[in-house]
Amino acid sequence: MMRSLFAGVSGLKNHQTRLDVLGNNIANVNTVGFKASRVNFQDVLSQTLQGASSGQGSKGGTNPLQVGLGMGLASIDTLFTDGSFQPTGKQTDLSIQGQGFFILSDGLSQVYTRAGNFDFDQQGNFLVPGTGYKVMGWLADSNGELDTSAAITGITIPVGASMPAKYSENLTIGNNLSANSAIGAQIQTSIDVYDSMGNSHEVETTFIKVDDKTWLSYSSVSDIEASPAIANYLSEIEFDDYGTFKSITTQNDPTTTSSLDFSTLQLDSTIGAVQNKSVTVFDAVGKPHVFNMKFTTTSATTWDVEYLEQGVTNATAQTSTATWDGTNYSLPNLVVNSSQVLPVNITTHNAPAAGAFLSSVVPTYSAATTSSPLTFQPKAGASSMAINLNLSSMTQFGGESTAQALDQDGYAAGNLESTSIDPSGIIVGRFTNGKTRNMGQVALATFNNPGGLNKVGSNLYSKSTNSGEAQVGASGTGGRGSFNPGTLEMSNVDLAQEFSNMIITQRGFQANSKIISITDEMLQELANLKR
Repeated sequence: MMRSLFAGVSGLKNHQTRLDVLGNNIANVNTVGFKASRVNFQDVLSQTLQGASSGQGSKGGTNPLQVGLGMGLASIDTLFTDGSFQPTGKQTDLSIQGQGFFILSDGLSQVYTRAGNFDFDQQGNFLVPGTGYKVMGWLADSNGELDTSAAITGITIPVGASMPAKYSENLTIGNNLSANSAIGAQIQTSIDVYDSMGNSHEVETTFIKVDDKTWLSYSSVSDIEASPAIANYLSEIEFDDYGTFKSITTQNDPTTTSSLDFSTLQLDSTIGAVQNKSVTVFDAVGKPHVFNMKFTTTSATTWDVEYLEQGVTNATAQTSTATWDGTNYSLPNLVVNSSQVLPVNITTHNAPAAGAFLSSVVPTYSAATTSSPLTFQPKAGASSMAINLNLSSMTQFGGESTAQALDQDGYAAGNLESTSIDPSGIIVGRFTNGKTRNMGQVALATFNNPGGLNKVGSNLYSKSTNSGEAQVGASGTGGRGSFNPGTLEMSNVDLAQEFSNMIITQRGFQANSKIISITDEMLQELANLKR
């Protein structure tokens, strides 16, 4: 009878342990990152009253006669299933979906957790506010590059970190130059570029259509030294029959003379008659100039001619005389006053009269080269600049012109104003210059046997001899989970299941206590046999 008493005692003791575990689960139902535990029972060594025997002759074998001596604990398992995710709206909060643990350190040892309620302290350390443990990961270099094969370290984002200026090296202009544009049509676009000191300079690029498949690209830059002069500012863009980019050449040394074609000019020979014509000419730097031309008939073969350039403040009209010898017109040279270069002499071409007046002329250029960088010297002591102008994505289709500067790779200096964390655990800094840069990345650790970790309180685990070594890496690699920024993983305790287990445990405890009370009554009866 003593065996039943001890069996009942073991049942009471171990059911009490199970109730302790259930109570701890329920107590932590709202603990961030908490993982529930379960208790597994097992029977203990049985007393053998008679061993088993094999059959002999006509007699069969017998089974062993064994009496159990109670029950014990087989294991207390931690259930590492995912809890639900609660949005918090706080960018420094993290949860893990899938396998993995955050790695924390106090400077001496490393511990692990699933609770991602993190924040920054006054020194920029990324840590657990309640314990001061630093979150471990990798820090980015000055270019924002991360090396996740390097050893992990505490993540620190310095308060007010600065981003040095980067000078512009590449400028991209794209989209469409309308094929429907008239000869002489202009399309302008501008964008700021940055020198080695972070000062901005506006690059204004004007596209001028000079024939059906060719446009000139003229670029000017603000606030630069006059000497040395800006180089490679003029390019010629050619499109193919389908309106796609074909080639670009940089005009290094355009000539200052080209010819107006008056082969289709026809003037009124009535004395006193006045005719007004206009012509667009392009100077040596590719800029268009529109001239109003007034022809007044003085005889059947002579005309007074007045040239006046549009859009020029205090412009002075040029006057000359045109003559007709019965075969050709003779007109003097037209001088274009450009603020960018020396005056350009536009010579006339004498040819038979017929039809209407031709409205444009393109200057001739010296030998062209392939596209060369736009080169200039900024003011304020910055280093000279050479910007590669990429126009290869431009098109010449019908419809409207949409050409615009799309991108350039320079920026001014800036200071860190905010941080955010992406799903891969990369901490991204946003700076006052509008740029972003990777500042660091949170690491994840996995274990061959996470159930073998020791719980050390404060939502922390430490490795044990049966957990295996921590396998550290970036999220999404090696079977590691991914991050959910702005959320926290809640406890995975299932209250309905815990309450059900609590009732079962209560009944088990009650039944074992009944064994003890019945055994006690039997012992009492045994003691009373002497009476």
